[in-house]
Amino acid sequence: MPRLAQPLGSEDAQEPVTILGNLVKASIVRALRQTPDITMGPLSEALALPSTTLQPYLRELEAANIVIADPPMTEPRQRTPVRYRVNDEAVTDLYLRLGQAIGEI
Repeated sequence: MPRLAQPLGSEDAQEPVTILGNLVKASIVRALRQTPDITMGPLSEALALPSTTLQPYLRELEAANIVIADPPMTEPRQRTPVRYRVNDEAVTDLYLRLGQAIGEI
């Protein structure tokens, strides 16, 4: 049995689904849209998930340019509270690309 089935014509949906196709990542985006510039503690409380669970997902979203961190992960973050917000343009682009891939747009 193949590890990953890739139907014909599904190539355009792969990146949006990979980036946002997870309940934790989608919840992070929703929470950051509701409360921009939030730090890890309040985000962890809002989602009822430990920061150790959120951190890898935030790194993935930041690397995909969906989440903007201040300071960014490329800069030292020692003793500096990191504030997170959504890159609305990047999320809108993913949303539109997924809509086109499934024939919605």
